[in-house]
Amino acid sequence: MNQALFVEMGLYFVYNIICVLNHETGIYSFIEVKMEKVEYKARAKINLSLDVLRKREDGYHDLKMVMQTLRLHDLVNIEKTDSGIKVECNCAYVPEGEGNIAYKAARLIMAEYGVKTSVCIKIKKMIPVAAGLAGGSSDAAAVLKGINRLYGLGASLDDLAKLGKKIGADVPYCIYGGTMLSEGIGDVLTKLPSFGDVDIVLVKPKIGVSTAFVYNNLKLEKIMHRPDTDLIIEAI
Repeated sequence: MNQALFVEMGLYFVYNIICVLNHETGIYSFIEVKMEKVEYKARAKINLSLDVLRKREDGYHDLKMVMQTLRLHDLVNIEKTDSGIKVECNCAYVPEGEGNIAYKAARLIMAEYGVKTSVCIKIKKMIPVAAGLAGGSSDAAAVLKGINRLYGLGASLDDLAKLGKKIGADVPYCIYGGTMLSEGIGDVLTKLPSFGDVDIVLVKPKIGVSTAFVYNNLKLEKIMHRPDTDLIIEAI
């Protein structure tokens, strides 16, 4: 039995291949054993433009922003187990139980598709926490993609994005990645020309601010100047 490693679009998945020789015919057959674990690169994002248009009746805000994926990423490993949903992380600031959005993503997709077994999710954080880089949302997107692949659920990216919206406004974008115009609460996405292969200097201060805190304390009536998102799109 040989172990094979394949790489596809930032996804690493490991499974076993058994080579069987039929001694009568001399023909080799290859039998694939079910996949046991997957590993994804959960990429960070930045906002090239972010304009908060108005506060909605449901408490969310209508936004207009241009979002861009970075090479900076967390590593998310998902493995089949027999001990419920478990999340482990190398970062002390990240919760490992039901408070982790990756846990919520696993619970959501497994309930939606009737997956009865268990998974262990191991997150190696390299994206700064509480920095507006969508680290948590990207981890959740990786979990949705990973469990979909691990169990062969057959969900499309659009299907996963609809699920992701239930747990976080940035998760649908993180499912697709790339360069996008993001509107609504961040879930109405329009693909833009690629802004890739551009060097970016990313500076993270020694403080962290949660997205919820920022929006809850935003005073829209005091905003005097707004970004020209249309001009940025034109420049791209």
